[in-house]
Order: sequence, then structure tokens, then C-alpha cells
Amino acid sequence: MLRIIIEIIIAAILAITATLSLVTWTKMASLETQISSVQKNLKNVTEKLASSAESHDKAPDNSHGAPHWGYEGAMNPAKWGDTFATCGTGKAQSPIDIRGPFEKSTNALTVDYKPIPLKVLNNGHTLQVNVAPGSQMSIGGEKYDLLQFHFHRPSEELIEGKPAAMVAHFVHKSAGGKLAVVGVLLNQGTENEVIRSIWSNAPKQEGPEVDVPGVALNLMKILPAALEYYSFEGSLTTPPCTEGVTFYILKASGNVSREQVNAFPFTLNARPVQALNGRKVTAN
Repeated sequence: MLRIIIEIIIAAILAITATLSLVTWTKMASLETQISSVQKNLKNVTEKLASSAESHDKAPDNSHGAPHWGYEGAMNPAKWGDTFATCGTGKAQSPIDIRGPFEKSTNALTVDYKPIPLKVLNNGHTLQVNVAPGSQMSIGGEKYDLLQFHFHRPSEELIEGKPAAMVAHFVHKSAGGKLAVVGVLLNQGTENEVIRSIWSNAPKQEGPEVDVPGVALNLMKILPAALEYYSFEGSLTTPPCTEGVTFYILKASGNVSREQVNAFPFTLNARPVQALNGRKVTAN
């Protein structure tokens, strides 16, 4: 009888021990699951914070929900400074009204633009052609790679208070990161062959870049033969209006037909001229 009682007690102890072990294991597994969940959530929060900081440090990208700006309405150029500080407080802003007297420049501008495949973008503010590597300009012993060119209607730069029908801005960047813009004023006259190719294939509405197969552009045909220029230190003419951009506005103009001006999908996309604030304009 005593033996039976002892066996019952031992069996009970073993059952209790097994139950306690099972409960402990279940709790540990649950705790591990909770810890894993907390670690995962913490990782997600950390990644979101890092992404937010990275986006904050980058220049605004107007194609992905960044602050809106335009040429008319509530976010017209007079209001850009409310969102993009440099547009309102900068002292070397572009464009300008180019007037004499001019300081003399002895640096010759040379351009070597290669034929390029047509890749055109309607970004909601202009038509822009992105340029494949290989095209360059050179001045003062420094070379700049051509990145893209785009159009404004009417011309942003004025000559003695007068605009041209349009202007083409060719945007370059040096190996050291300096930006330089060559501006080609386009007066209304005969049809422009390069513009005909661009307009014919450009998207009418804002959207992604269009790669046009079988169409190549000879960019030298949009430039005048003479490359004498007016030059000044300025800024991007669109937000965020970053300064430190050197402009070379060619004295000789190109041509664009009335039909081509009217076919440009933006009736007005020119920033008004900005104060010179003591800047010197040079000419060669």
C-alpha cells in the first residue's frame, strides 16, 4: 500500500514538473515572439526616420509630391521665396536684364556638341532634352559636360529691356561640380529644324521621359555660328534657385517660327528678371 502511495506521489510530481516545463516553454516562446516583433517594429521605425532625414536633405523633387511651384496662380514667382528661401533672399539671382556698360572678357567660348538620340521630357514646367555623355563646352581652360537643355517662353533674359520669343538654356557641369548655362535667344522667324524634331515627339502633358527611337539631334544646328557672349554670375531660374551658376548668353540669336512658338505647350514659363545687386556683366 505504501509503495502504491509513493508511486502515485512520484507520478504527480512528474506530471506537475512536465506541466510547469510546458508552461515555461510556452511563456518563453511567447516572449521570444514578442521580442522579435518589437525588434522588427523598431527596425521599421529606424528605417523610416533615416529615409525622412535623407529626403529632407535633398533638393525638392517636384515630380514626387514636393512643394508645388509655377509661373501663375498662388505659387507664381513672387511667392517662390515663401517655400524656397534662396528664391527670395538670394543676391545673385537669375535671369537679369542685360544692359551695358560691360566689362571686357578675353575668354573664348568653344562648343563641341555631338549628335544625340532624342530623349525628351515634359516635366510640367518645360520641355527638356536629356543629353547622352560626350558633348562639351570649354571656356577659360575649363571643360563642362552638357547635361540637358530646355526652353522658356518668352526668353527669361532681356537685352536692354527686350525679350526674345523664346530661349534655349544648355545646362553644363564641370568635373568639379560647377554649373554653367549657355543661353541661345530664339527670335521669331523661320522654322527651326532641331525644334521641329523635339516638338513633334514631345509629350503634350507632364509625364516620364520619352525615348524616341530612330530620331537623332544635331545640336550644333541650334547654335548660331558666332559664340560671342554676355556673362554673369547667377542662379538656377527655377526653385530652389541655387546660386553659383555662370551664364553665357550668346549675342547672336537663333530662330523659331511663329507656329513653333504657338505649339510650345507652355504659354508662359519665364521667371521675371531679378535685381543685379552690384553684379558685373562681362562681354567678349
